[in-house]
Amino acid sequence: MVDQDTLASRLQALDGYLAELEGFRRYDRGHFVESPELYHLAERYLHLACECVLDVAHHVISDTGLRQPKSYREVMTVLEEAGLIEHGLTERLQKWMGFRNILVHFYLEIDHGISYDTIQDELGDLRQFATRMAKLLDG
Repeated sequence: MVDQDTLASRLQALDGYLAELEGFRRYDRGHFVESPELYHLAERYLHLACECVLDVAHHVISDTGLRQPKSYREVMTVLEEAGLIEHGLTERLQKWMGFRNILVHFYLEIDHGISYDTIQDELGDLRQFATRMAKLLDG
């Protein structure tokens, strides 16, 4: 059984990070990529959102006794194998985990235009993940 309090607090944090990221959608691409005060903050929120996804996934895997993944990308495969997320979402979240690695390990090489595009077009993947994991609350 999934620890309800842990899951709820992580999902609430993810929702907050996504709400912050939504605010960056109002900027045009040129302004965003030329403004370190914008892209640094946005990329930090992207990183935190990715960490929340991983944290939720690891808690679900651990609490439900699923097999332990060997990589961040494999975390999503384990959830798919358990029927908790569908294949298309698994693939998209695996790309997010690759993006997380860039944010964490290759921060000097970040293409801020990709960060902008991700905020504009891809946040729905994280919301979809949160919705799927929220189904584990009280049920």
